[in-house]
Amino acid sequence: MLIVSHTVSRSAPASRRASDLLWPSLEDSKPDLLTRFMRFLRGCNDYVENSLWRRDMSETLRLHGRDEFRPVPSQAAVISLLAAWSELRKVLMADDAFLALVHPDMPEDAPDQFQSLKAALVWFRIGLDRDVRTVEARNWLDALGWRDILTLAEKRDQAAERLIAGTAIVGPEGNIVALPAARREGAV
Repeated sequence: MLIVSHTVSRSAPASRRASDLLWPSLEDSKPDLLTRFMRFLRGCNDYVENSLWRRDMSETLRLHGRDEFRPVPSQAAVISLLAAWSELRKVLMADDAFLALVHPDMPEDAPDQFQSLKAALVWFRIGLDRDVRTVEARNWLDALGWRDILTLAEKRDQAAERLIAGTAIVGPEGNIVALPAARREGAV
């Protein structure tokens, strides 16, 4: 496995850093729709796994960003998301694989474990579309901007693939940035 120690300087011109940016840090002050959606799905999973001890779904999901969405998912939408819990878990597994790639202490097998988030989301949606109990979830996702979520997932997958290929690195702020040599060669 190729380990690269090159980082983009914080003092580099902002225009250069912005053009090299492939995916923003997860610690970004204004998380994008995909990041907020993944946090919310983690809350749904947390609720399912701990519902015997924490019966208040509203409080658990509020802590995971439920109220940050416009429209806010209704109780019926949340319950219908949970009807597809097995597919939701696969989305979270793909997210975990990405998080392992960008972790400062990346496991050695992280590149081999990578899974496409967009593909997992597509299968999640197929599962929702096949289940008559999930009408509310489908309506909420469509109103939220499902296509925007898929577009962001594809962009994140591409950044992860570049990271695995060695043409990008995790920068000092936790962003995925293109290596300058790869940029000059037209790989960006």
